[in-house]
Amino acid sequence: MNKDKEIINIARQVIDDEVEALIGLKNYIDENFEEIINVIYKCKGRLIFTGIGKSGHISKKISATLSSTGTSSFFMHSTEAFHGDLGMIQSDDIVVAISYSGETEDLLKTIPIIKKLGCSVIGVSGDDRSTLSKISDYHQLIKVEKEACPLDLAPTSSATATLVWGDALAISLMNKKDFKPEDFAKSHPGGTLGKRLLLTANDVMFSGTDIPVINQDALSKDVIKTISEKGMGVTFVEDNNKIVGLITDGDIRRAIDKSNYFFDMTAQDFMSKNFISVASDDLASECLKVMVEKKIGCLAVMDGSELLGVINQKDLVKIGI
Repeated sequence: MNKDKEIINIARQVIDDEVEALIGLKNYIDENFEEIINVIYKCKGRLIFTGIGKSGHISKKISATLSSTGTSSFFMHSTEAFHGDLGMIQSDDIVVAISYSGETEDLLKTIPIIKKLGCSVIGVSGDDRSTLSKISDYHQLIKVEKEACPLDLAPTSSATATLVWGDALAISLMNKKDFKPEDFAKSHPGGTLGKRLLLTANDVMFSGTDIPVINQDALSKDVIKTISEKGMGVTFVEDNNKIVGLITDGDIRRAIDKSNYFFDMTAQDFMSKNFISVASDDLASECLKVMVEKKIGCLAVMDGSELLGVINQKDLVKIGI
């Protein structure tokens, strides 16, 4: 039991140490950070992150966050840079080199070559007197009082602080670029947000022979057959190739309740002449919202009086709208 308590205490201490490191990080978000933001904002090329070990892993994550939030970025391993990867760099790029000690040899060896290519270098380290600080064009100091690691060896608090600094960098650039949800969706087309912001009625509707349509003079039994075959719970009613109404499962139930002669009735006798429709370029997410609010299972997609297609609520939910 004492061992269990010790584990809990150690874990909580790690969290406390890393929270303290993040609180301390605020002290380094100043005019220097603002200058770095402005330099990156004006960059006409890409933002390239480089690092080794834990700093390399952190660099990859920061780069990925930037790429998905409007800043073109990728990661280059500092060691691989000497074996061809420097060829990825262009003169209008900016390189962000991360090393907590500021003395990582393989990383430092790349800096003079990168600068010869015409790139600016932003160094990120925990020592403003480090070699990285001195040879970089700009330097971001991220210093922690102690690592969460009890041996003060494994990058823990410093790695967390650098990661959060990267998030601060990305979100600050998002704000400066006026990055909107629609922009985020463009780089995440397969995600839920991408679907909600990009897919239109035209993308998700059933069209052509998949649309349930029946003539207004069709008998009620044929109406039921059409609705059953198409499986949407509705059928549209046409007269001389013009849509004049809609029949739902509910319309059939109400007609049966009101008349003893239901099977002698035709489609025009119990169809709804007024029905809700949307345009083909309306967002699928807005179409779903209409269906939920109006408590209907399908929507007509119209272009004036022409029926282009039909949207089914269940299908929208199924694809993650």
